[in-house]
Amino acid sequence: MYHFKSYPFWDLIAEESYLYKNPVLRKGTRQKFFKEEAGKNVYLFGCNDACKLFIEENGRKLNIKGILDNSAAKSGSVVSGKTIFLPGDIIPQLDPDKDVIIIAMRFSSDAIAGQIDSYGFHNYYGLALLIAGAEPYSSLIKLSEDAKRRPLENIILFESTDDFDGNSGALYKYLILSNYHYKYIWIVKNSKNRRISFHKDTVTVCPGYSEEEMKKYILYRAIAKWQFWDNMPIKKVRREQINVFLQHFGMGYKQVRNIYNSPDYVDYVLIPTPAVYQYVSRALCYGNNTRIIYGELPRNDVLFSSGWNELQKISKHTFSKIIMWAPTLRESNTFNRLDSDKKYPFGIPLIYDETEMDQLNHFLNKYNMLLIIKIHPRQKHNYEEKNLKNIVYINEKNYKTIDTYKLMTQVDAMISDYSSIVFDYMILNRPIAWVLEDLKNYQIPLLVTDLEKFMPGYKIYSIEQLYGFIRDIQEGMDLYSDQRNQLSGEYNAPLKGKGCEHLVQYLGV
Repeated sequence: MYHFKSYPFWDLIAEESYLYKNPVLRKGTRQKFFKEEAGKNVYLFGCNDACKLFIEENGRKLNIKGILDNSAAKSGSVVSGKTIFLPGDIIPQLDPDKDVIIIAMRFSSDAIAGQIDSYGFHNYYGLALLIAGAEPYSSLIKLSEDAKRRPLENIILFESTDDFDGNSGALYKYLILSNYHYKYIWIVKNSKNRRISFHKDTVTVCPGYSEEEMKKYILYRAIAKWQFWDNMPIKKVRREQINVFLQHFGMGYKQVRNIYNSPDYVDYVLIPTPAVYQYVSRALCYGNNTRIIYGELPRNDVLFSSGWNELQKISKHTFSKIIMWAPTLRESNTFNRLDSDKKYPFGIPLIYDETEMDQLNHFLNKYNMLLIIKIHPRQKHNYEEKNLKNIVYINEKNYKTIDTYKLMTQVDAMISDYSSIVFDYMILNRPIAWVLEDLKNYQIPLLVTDLEKFMPGYKIYSIEQLYGFIRDIQEGMDLYSDQRNQLSGEYNAPLKGKGCEHLVQYLGV
């Protein structure tokens, strides 16, 4: 996702990851490390791109013994020539006179330091502060500090999961169509997505593309009055700025604490209902000063309209019924995140060989039905894209040309698993099935325990049960409508289709 080699280090500095709260980390300077830790065994904590770059640049100078990571799915695998270990298996055995840990985290270094302390080991450093003492990173810090002294401007920064999509994308389009006069800056992850900007005057910045783009990002971030983001935080660097977390999901299933937390500097977070807050606040750990906005998610506004033609972008054929299969993320194409220890040859659970895939296509063809496999936008492409007559994929190849939420209004049913997309789809009150066949392989614990309540529909553990669901959709059966509506009423905001309008009015944009 990035183009220049040293981006992972530049990113640590840009996100001010060196500003630790932990006193041990704050004292762990570059000078101290090379003076006091010379010759010791080094363990990197956090299997990510910064970790890999550090090993590449220092593997011959330092005695790097391995990588520590909290993901059980990664344990035992080898990255950059180093074995990954679970922290609890290694840290209790370490000797501070012989061993040292470098925390290579972007956001959660303080939390990881606390975890290391809990094992009784206190000889650790933060990678961000180690590199902050060298060029060109020390100059980047000065650039950032200089930019913060400039006056704030009437600028809105946007970020979303896959550029111009999600809640931020919906809000951005609403502001333009409603003639709000701001300078709009999009922070994009993929430089190729610049071309899909909704408005010709929008400025796009791709920090991962080049050093110059990173510097532009640092400048705009320092002078923008508003920051709206869905997925990767836009760091608030000045007290006067207004930072709004629109969230990647409304109600979710996953306990992502310490994997994905809400930063302390967030001013507002958008949440559908108080019932949702009771769950997601335990997962995302909102800051004490973060204010809650209850309301509809902007991306769901399109679910209250009709006449969309997204289906015509996928197939020119006419089908009796359309089903969307939207599996959750299992292995990320960024940050080396691995959520399942199982292999998925076709990007979905339950189907594991070509015969099963061909039989599923034949079964769908029998009823003239189409199955759309909508891959998570951050999913690593480690599967075979088996496009058949009655099975098609939406993934990174065509994701930007098809609006998933508009398409949802055109499909008759959904299949998912642990993805929050089902709560959005419940607004349409159409059948849903949950494939739970690989639940034991999924490494992220569920936030909810009562699956019967939170999954009002078919629970699929076998191919036969999948065929049964498809057959019922063909026959127009919907056995769980009342349960879905009850759950949706509790975990979706009152349905008006005015999420963007309400948000803008509330914030006074």
